[in-house]
Amino acid sequence: MIRKTSSFKFPKNLMPPNIYLLFLCFLLIFPLQAVSVEIPSPEKYLGHRVGEDFKLANWKQISEYFRLLDEASDRIKVVELGQTTLGRPLIMAIITSEENMPELEKYRKIQARLHDPRVLQPGEKERLIKEGKAIVYISCSIHSTEIAASQMSMELAYKLVSENTPEIKKILSEVILLLIPSANPDGIDLVTDWYYRTLGTPYEGSSMPWLYHYYTGHDNNRDWFMLTQKETQLMARVLYQEWFPLLVYDVHQMGSTGPRFFLPPYQDPINPNLDPLLLRELYQLAGEAVLSLTKEGKTGVATNTIFDGWYNTANRAAPLRHNALGILSEAASANIASPIFIRPSEIRVSGAGNEIQSTYLEPWPGGWWRLRDIVDYELIVATSFLKTIASHKEKYLGNFCLFAERQIQRGLNEPPYAYLIPENQKDLPTALKLIEVIQKNGAEVYRAEKSFKADGLEYPAGTYVIPLAQPYRAFIKDLLESKAYPLPPGRDPAQYLPYDEASWTLPFQMGVKVVEVNNKFETALKLLPPVKIPDSHLQGSGRKYFIVDSSPNNTVVLANRLLKKKIPAGFTDKKVKAGNRNFQAGSLVVEQSKLSLNQLKTLSSGLGLSIGAVDSIEPARLKPLAPYRLAVYQPWTASMDEGWIRWVLEQFEFDFKVIHNDEIKAGELEKDYTHIILPNLSSRVILEGRRKGEVLPEYAGGIGAEGVAALNAFVRKGGILLAVENSADFAIDYFGLPVKNIIEPRRSRAESAAAPTSSDRVRVYSPGSILRVMVDNSRSETYGFEEEAAIFSYFSPVFETAKQEDSRLSLVGRISVLAWYPPSDPLLSGILINGDKLKQKAAALSCEFGQGKIVLLGFDVIHRAQAHGSFKFLFNPIIYR
Repeated sequence: MIRKTSSFKFPKNLMPPNIYLLFLCFLLIFPLQAVSVEIPSPEKYLGHRVGEDFKLANWKQISEYFRLLDEASDRIKVVELGQTTLGRPLIMAIITSEENMPELEKYRKIQARLHDPRVLQPGEKERLIKEGKAIVYISCSIHSTEIAASQMSMELAYKLVSENTPEIKKILSEVILLLIPSANPDGIDLVTDWYYRTLGTPYEGSSMPWLYHYYTGHDNNRDWFMLTQKETQLMARVLYQEWFPLLVYDVHQMGSTGPRFFLPPYQDPINPNLDPLLLRELYQLAGEAVLSLTKEGKTGVATNTIFDGWYNTANRAAPLRHNALGILSEAASANIASPIFIRPSEIRVSGAGNEIQSTYLEPWPGGWWRLRDIVDYELIVATSFLKTIASHKEKYLGNFCLFAERQIQRGLNEPPYAYLIPENQKDLPTALKLIEVIQKNGAEVYRAEKSFKADGLEYPAGTYVIPLAQPYRAFIKDLLESKAYPLPPGRDPAQYLPYDEASWTLPFQMGVKVVEVNNKFETALKLLPPVKIPDSHLQGSGRKYFIVDSSPNNTVVLANRLLKKKIPAGFTDKKVKAGNRNFQAGSLVVEQSKLSLNQLKTLSSGLGLSIGAVDSIEPARLKPLAPYRLAVYQPWTASMDEGWIRWVLEQFEFDFKVIHNDEIKAGELEKDYTHIILPNLSSRVILEGRRKGEVLPEYAGGIGAEGVAALNAFVRKGGILLAVENSADFAIDYFGLPVKNIIEPRRSRAESAAAPTSSDRVRVYSPGSILRVMVDNSRSETYGFEEEAAIFSYFSPVFETAKQEDSRLSLVGRISVLAWYPPSDPLLSGILINGDKLKQKAAALSCEFGQGKIVLLGFDVIHRAQAHGSFKFLFNPIIYR
């Protein structure tokens, strides 16, 4: 492989004519040879073979190696997509033939046209299919403990840029590979550093005490439609706005004692929004990879098990709604880079043992399992995908376009035909955020240029319209519709779980009014450019107060900005009517004598709030907006809920501090904090944390008895404790609250067999469903809510007050129900079995305790930053005191 050349020339004007002629003759006889630049192998660069026992490459080594390949070969171009959460470069390697490389933009534009057949002219499709190249995207190690793929990426790249076999030349000629060496570079370094820190100790390969993505941990692969994180935003732009790959291969690892490798087909249930033709082609391609593994003697491969075709949030699932072949592989894990020995009797596949099954035709015999084994399996599969697609490039390009055509035709010929988002929303900035999510995922949103009628109702000009006759119809519909999760036949809900969750319907979660249109309609539409939250604007002519309604979440941002500027402000304790506007209780109020209009506009810029100017706030009383000192408890168990809470608090500009076990145990918390948040954690984790012997000593243990006493003192002396979801059990038990969680905790089969359901608990099957609750919006904890709200429930706690004999009951004052389940069926989306047990039971409580308060939130109040409609359950007790 030749790239760099070296030659020496005399300048013509310095050469005598006879010497110049002699020099030309010399060149004809002895032409100067280009000097070949050696392409370094990963082994030579690292000093060890990729996947060698006890050896890992960190992100600096991986990214530098790819840049070395870029310098040495014309077959690879490394681009930096942007910066990660912690400031590392997120890179993508573009690999193709030397001939294709100068024409990348041409081929990208061809792919963009094929992804949207509406723009094609007659006969253009066939020409582009012949002329274009297959765009393939491979993403490695988004889950950083699943580290083999990041190491494998170096060997795959080296193979493609250094080999000249007919197979490799064919791949390079017909395919443009977009290779992401790691979708989470920050995590690669965190995991590598921790592994080397524990290597050779009793804690070798133990779980880190912190998340491998700063905010989301494992949930970074649950962010593929919400796109909250920097990494997913950068990669989604590549996938759905720039390159439009026809294959997205997401490379993962799983537990150690299952099959050695998983490839699709995916098991039931299959989401009905997925195109069956697309799935059949996907299964064919995956089948070729299984054949390749078998020919190479790789056993223990499982298909049609473990991973279903239902959910939407992962990087193998979201592409299926974008007409791409979204393929997941999962390899059995080693102990990071340390080999493990597995007996055949330890292996479990599809609920059975290590025997031949329809999903597992060639069992693995057991023995040592190494990081290098994982690298080998992944390398075979990646090469197989590239080889198969290169051999049938026109078929794959043609079907890629056909999948889009089929979506467009369904949008034209079957309901629903569109979704409407009216401008008249209780929280317009959140509605615009929903539109932003849709646009960033490559779908189109329009605005009506004049009023129109749909399904018999009139809608004004300015209404947002999302027609379904567009390529990403499946994505739009899957995101916006209410779902009925189909429990697979024969599955016992006592033991069966969806792979991730039963529902994710964003309009319910975000509290946005969205209308499904099931009859054809006509109106003049204008394509909406990328939406942006506008600056706030003034309505009204009053001269005494500025007032901002409490319904929008962004009102909390303004409150935080006022507090940081130490500008006196308050909030109303009742509804206020001013002209034709109603302001809900909890509306933010600033006296105009304390703040000019220009100052207020500056403080509220980018929030999209409607600011009223009024002369009176009667009949409401004005309560002062008081400063707070907020802490979030972070255990050494790497809590994703804690990370998501931190991320959401930062987005809404809350100041807070993270606290750990030792600070809680030290006591006197009331001196430093007014509020403490306990994220979704079990009582055992809060009390005991990591067990001694399984992690370095400084990270073992929980808050213990000292921490319980300190938290009791904190609340007793006026502090506010917010207990989210399962941490409510801790608050109930260790504060002696006369409250009972009636829901049986979700347990494994072994746990259920060892300890049958207690008689005073009930089983309610809500495996990630969206439920309706009633809200008492007269209380400060629920200001800004309407009388109903939607919450996300994953076997979440449900409360009823109970009489308890406890010496501490004298500290317990009034218990107020903030939200409760209605007497009718509360299911909005997903699945709910035994839902009648929830009727009129509490979902959220406020419990007075001494001079302070404990707020029990019995649901996932944040849910991966999707549940904007329930954020205020967490925000309000902090802002309103």
